Order: sequence, then structure tokens, then C-alpha cells
Amino acid sequence: MIRLLLVVGLPLLAPFLVYGLYVWLARRGKPAAAAGGGQAPQPDAQRWVWLLFAGVCLSAASLYLLGLERGHAPGTKLLPPAVVDGEVVPSRPADQ
Repeated sequence: MIRLLLVVGLPLLAPFLVYGLYVWLARRGKPAAAAGGGQAPQPDAQRWVWLLFAGVCLSAASLYLLGLERGHAPGTKLLPPAVVDGEVVPSRPADQ
């Protein structure tokens, strides 16, 4: 469950969190407001669509990169983890 949250949820929410931080700093009168003429940005529908699009793109990229992770070849017979002489030996291919 935590992996799903980190791989999908966090990249999806990241643009909204960054934008929320920007708005918060702009409303406090920090230097981020200087770029907008001293006015805090006003929410509009187009901005939310772009934030959602960016979040979906980041989530898709994280899933794609996770899919590139190489493990054992399909069909490889694996031995399960075992305790040998009091130590845990991780899973490994059966031919080792």
C-alpha cells in the first residue's frame, strides 16, 4: 500500500502541493509574489486542468520507470528465503 502511495499518489499530488506552497508564499508577501506584480494568483479552471495533467504525467513516468526495473527472467525457478546456520539467506535462482 505504501508503494502504491509513493509511486502513484505522490507524483499525482506533487504539482498541487508545489502550487499550494507558491500561493501560500505569495499571500504572505514573499519574493514569489514579486513575479506576479504583488498579487496572489487567483484560481481558475484552466490552472487546475494543467496541474492535473502534470500530475498524471508524473505518475505515468514513475510507473514506466518502475516497469524498467529488471528482475529475474520469466520462467526462472527461485528458491524461497531460508534460515541457514541461524542466518536468513535471501531468495535466489535454483541453479546457484
